[in-house]
Amino acid sequence: MNPALSCKALAISIAATATGSISPPTTSRTELINGDFSITVNSRNPALRLLGDGVTEITHWTFDFTNDPNLSQFPNGGTLNKALLMLTLSPRNTLITTDSTGIPGVKQLKISDSSGVPSIGTTGTITFDLLDFGFTSADILGAFNNPDTNVIPWFYQNDAIISFAKLELYAVPEPLTILGAGTAIAFGTGFKRKLAKVKKK
Repeated sequence: MNPALSCKALAISIAATATGSISPPTTSRTELINGDFSITVNSRNPALRLLGDGVTEITHWTFDFTNDPNLSQFPNGGTLNKALLMLTLSPRNTLITTDSTGIPGVKQLKISDSSGVPSIGTTGTITFDLLDFGFTSADILGAFNNPDTNVIPWFYQNDAIISFAKLELYAVPEPLTILGAGTAIAFGTGFKRKLAKVKKK
C-alpha cells in the first residue's frame, strides 16, 4: 500500500447509542425517565405539565463512547470527516416542523431539514451527517472532551417521542500518524517480500 494513504481509508470510527420505549408512561411530574432518555417540561410552556405524550417537552440524553472498542485509537484532537446522527422518533404534533436537536449550548439543527421525517402517529428513523448541517469538528470534539471525556450531551425538543439515538464519529488521524502508519505498512510488505525471496534460495 502506498505510504500516502488516504484519510478516508485510515479514518477511525466510534459509536454510542441511547434507547427507550416508543410509548413511555405519562406523568405530571417534572421529569420522566424513559430508558436512557430524560424527558422534562419545556420551560417555554410550563403550563403543559404532562410528560411522556411527546408534546411540548424536551428529551435529554448522553452519547457515552466509553465502551467503544476503538476509543483508545480515536484521535480526539483530529478532524472529523463524518458525524452521523440517527434518530428513531414518533411525531405527536404537527408542530414537529419547528423541532430541533443538538448539543446543548453549542449547536442545533432543525428536524424539518430532513426530507424523511415520519408523519404524525407513526414511527420512523432519520439520519443526518452533522457536518452537512452547520456542525464543525470543533463543536463536536469540544463537547466530547469537555467537561466529561468520551461523553457528548444531546437534546431533542419538542413534539416527538425519541426511542433510539445513535451518533457515529469518523475521525482522521493527524498527518504524521498517517505517514507513520503508511511507512509501517510499506516496511512490513517489503520485509515479507524479502523474506519470501530468501526462502526460495
